[in-house]
Amino acid sequence: MTTGSPEGPSPQWKDIHQSVLASLDALHSATNWLTTAASAGIEPIFERVLQHVCEPLGVTPEAYIEVITQDAGMRRDVQKRLSRLMENPKLQALRRDAQRREAEHQLHVLHYMLSGKKPPDWVWSAIDDEQREQLQEAAESGEERNDALLPRVHAALTKLDTTPAAYGRCEDCKAAIPLERLQLVPWAECCAACQRKREGVPDDQPEPEVRVTHF
Repeated sequence: MTTGSPEGPSPQWKDIHQSVLASLDALHSATNWLTTAASAGIEPIFERVLQHVCEPLGVTPEAYIEVITQDAGMRRDVQKRLSRLMENPKLQALRRDAQRREAEHQLHVLHYMLSGKKPPDWVWSAIDDEQREQLQEAAESGEERNDALLPRVHAALTKLDTTPAAYGRCEDCKAAIPLERLQLVPWAECCAACQRKREGVPDDQPEPEVRVTHF
């Protein structure tokens, strides 16, 4: 089977492509993929779809990826559907729940390093012995103390404990703080735009980005 030509992909690949698109469309109304996507991302879901479609026809997912990499229209078809899946409200809710749990763990560890106050047992038990020793050394040395950051970390932990639904929402515009920002700054009170306003920094809009998968 060929992998395409200057005139476009071969008819066989077009049929395979339509089957891939149909499978991705079918996931939009299904729920069995959400838990995996929430914890591992959309890539494993996409890989399963490709295996399900390609392998019975005697072609590899890698060959299909090569074809759509060379065809902007086919690639755009797939990216559009993957983006639609990633925007699924149920998936977003699961991802936010997982992010809250991860953020709480990170914040407790950071609070320990900043204050020397040992984290709860459920946090401590999830850390291996080597990491515990490193954290203990850092906490006891006081090298990580930061009087400006500590109250922000404490406030984020308080919010997670008392009003968890408020965690991850901008205190100023009330919009959801992007998960990517919370992963980098789990104590963030605001979205990046509102934080810049608080700091008096010009709010230059970045160039629009298009979500790109591993292909």
